Amino acid sequence: MTFQFQNNSKLALLTVNQAYTELQGLPFRLSDGTWVMPSVPVTDLGIWKKWIGSIRLERLGRANLVLFVEEPSDNPEILDAAHHRLDNDLRRLFFLLHLQSGIECWEGADVLCGSSETGVPAIRQMSQMPKFHPSNGYRRAPITKPWLEDGLVLRAGVAAMEADKTQFRRALRGLNTLLKGLKETGQDRLHQFVRSVEALILPSIGSTRSQFAHRCQTFARASEDTRALLLEAFDMRSDTEHLHEWDRAAKGYPASQREDRCWQRTRQIEQLACHAYTRLLSDATLRAHFRTEAAIAAFWKLPDDKRRELWGTPLDVTLEPLVQKYDQWGRAAM
Repeated sequence: MTFQFQNNSKLALLTVNQAYTELQGLPFRLSDGTWVMPSVPVTDLGIWKKWIGSIRLERLGRANLVLFVEEPSDNPEILDAAHHRLDNDLRRLFFLLHLQSGIECWEGADVLCGSSETGVPAIRQMSQMPKFHPSNGYRRAPITKPWLEDGLVLRAGVAAMEADKTQFRRALRGLNTLLKGLKETGQDRLHQFVRSVEALILPSIGSTRSQFAHRCQTFARASEDTRALLLEAFDMRSDTEHLHEWDRAAKGYPASQREDRCWQRTRQIEQLACHAYTRLLSDATLRAHFRTEAAIAAFWKLPDDKRRELWGTPLDVTLEPLVQKYDQWGRAAM
């Protein structure tokens, strides 16, 4: 596809290969000005071969989702803080898109920084993004325009939390733990997801298990079934923490179900953690209750009904089914 670059500008692209999307075929812009494109906006990618090499060039040619930002510059040829800001904004948006479970980007993604002089784009830097993995038994979810717009809201929420380095330190560590978990495989995923939620519930020493099951029912629909699965998930987290096999907590199920039960709990806690952080990043009023450990402690001292009213609609994690048949990618077999 052809695109008219600015005469003198700094630019950055995030290119995604084999992304599962439901987007219109033509380029469009998000509310912050970011372009969304179905391919790299250069007719002849060969002009970049000497900067990035033939192997990376082939990867760019296969990209089916491109996020592109560009801004005017008096010194486009210099790689500087402006490039770093553009690069960081695209990286963060890509990371936060994964708070919707089931997004697929099988061949990964790359970030490129460069410049345009007299309308001719040149690449100064290219790096590969870390790869995110789905939980076994997942159902894929397409990247859509509304979810990209929601991603901008989440990114603004992170920026607001980072504005004052003395606040939101625990919540930000929890968010980073969640993102780390989304890049893990196997039982380490569940371990990180539970830890990310622990950052928000601020459990007392010696009462973590019981408070995890109780306090998480602010984020999730409260019921005995919810409490039981939260306790199981916490026990699987503890077994992983102490280097045990994670299915020890599933001994009450038939042997043929135990591994699948562990993955069901992983998907449920992943959904819970993603829901919780999406709510915090999207709602400044709610987020204020998590700005410091003292504020978090005060939130959990509120009566259950008051706290649930402040939180809003809870997630029903019990709706996530047990999956025992997977396709070759780990998706729930239809």
